[in-house]
Amino acid sequence: MRHHALDLPRRLAAMGRRRAIGAVVLNAVAGVTEGIGVLALVPLLKLLGIGNGGEAPPDPWVFALVLTGYVLLAGVAARIGQTRHRAVQALTLDFLDRLRADLHAAILAMEWNAFRKRRSADLQQAMTGEIGRIHMAVTALGNLTGALLAIPFLAAAALFLSPALTGAALVMVVLAAAATRHLNARSWLLGRQLGEANKAAMADLADNLAGLRLIKIFTAEAAREEKLSSRFADARRNQRAYERAHATERAVLQTIAAAAAAGGLYMAVFLLRLPLAEALTLMLAYGRLLQAALRCLSNWRRLTGASAALATYDETLAACRAAAEPPAIGTLPPSLQTEMRFSGVVVRHDEKQGDERGPLVLDHIDAVIPAGKTTALIGPSGAGKSTLLDLALGLTTPDGGHISIDGVRLSPDVRHAWRRSVSACPQDPFLFHDTLRANLRLACPDADDGALWAALEAVAAADFVRALPRGLDTVAGDRGLRFSGGERQRLALARAWLRRPAFLALDEATASLDGETETAVARALANLRGSC
Repeated sequence: MRHHALDLPRRLAAMGRRRAIGAVVLNAVAGVTEGIGVLALVPLLKLLGIGNGGEAPPDPWVFALVLTGYVLLAGVAARIGQTRHRAVQALTLDFLDRLRADLHAAILAMEWNAFRKRRSADLQQAMTGEIGRIHMAVTALGNLTGALLAIPFLAAAALFLSPALTGAALVMVVLAAAATRHLNARSWLLGRQLGEANKAAMADLADNLAGLRLIKIFTAEAAREEKLSSRFADARRNQRAYERAHATERAVLQTIAAAAAAGGLYMAVFLLRLPLAEALTLMLAYGRLLQAALRCLSNWRRLTGASAALATYDETLAACRAAAEPPAIGTLPPSLQTEMRFSGVVVRHDEKQGDERGPLVLDHIDAVIPAGKTTALIGPSGAGKSTLLDLALGLTTPDGGHISIDGVRLSPDVRHAWRRSVSACPQDPFLFHDTLRANLRLACPDADDGALWAALEAVAAADFVRALPRGLDTVAGDRGLRFSGGERQRLALARAWLRRPAFLALDEATASLDGETETAVARALANLRGSC
């Protein structure tokens, strides 16, 4: 629990030690100015004649000069506070951006099989919801740091006026910490439960949005609505419990603060018998000191609860990195000149669990795919055709046997490099919510418009793209749903064609095309064969 709360400052400092030290220094300077401002009230009140035996007020010009100095001091403190806020916010936002970038990079680097086994909504929740709650933790840490650095200077001002009353204030803070210490573990647990409840709700919401067409076909709106409402109810209960814990803490701290203020005032007036000017200033210093100390307790509790999100984030990041594909630094892709060979390839559905082994998908496959030729895989649904294509594309590795390209084994450290020489068009083509130009250039980032139009012409897609008002600048829409199934298929084929790959995998890529278009695409593919 405490590991992540205490680890947060170190990780923020790692973003930039100078920036972190600068933020701490600004917090300390703000504390100094606050302490000086409190002590400056004593001469100011005496100039007014308060606590000075009813003497006449000073000369107006002298008093105006003193007031001007006090206002300037307050202005300097405000400016320091503004600078501190900007520095802390910049450091915080950069830290959150780093977290997002690290997790996104880890997700993109995952093995394909490992990624498929994770629920994408859980990864989205870590990228958004958990990092949003980490923002709350960083904010609480900033407030805690500011209060901690202000305490020594406020305590110095209070000690200067009355060591006895300052000691009483610190005793009250210790009592408040003891009275609310049980909330540390509870805040952590509630924060963790809140994250899990939000993750489950967001996952169901993502499923409903992705499967809305299916939901409407089966008139399952009510059932899905009821399930999601239940998820949100769980999240709401956890949120209420989380807020109740903090409300309880606030009530306890406010009660303690009121009791301390009343006791302090009684001591100042009747026991210490301080002059009015010192008494008023002391009460201000005493109140500020007590508030800063109680803010420390409150923000520590909020930091503890919100840092549960950092634990969830770290677990997700570690899992993604553990499933990373080996890098292909400096590895040249195998050159397919003769054949791709499958030797005793075995693939099982799932990883081994204990002594049990998953069912076989491919059982000791021996096969040869010659270069420059068209090879067709024919078989019933579930026979393993797509699995074999994933192996050939270097997306996955076999559980047994091996694959070689012209005698070079397609080992884990070679697969990424090999994928720079391959291309594919899946049965259900995916287009990003971006322009057609950007979607096509996914396969070949340096392709100019001439190459893009040539690829579209090759798969009989140029005519309908030219008819669009914005042409290549047309946005495809969410998953390309602006276009029909056949149009998406042709755009995906153009993208695959654009790379001019050494190996092109088509997974029923012409299933959505009419007879005339299928003939045109088949002709284009025949022209492409052997030209790479």
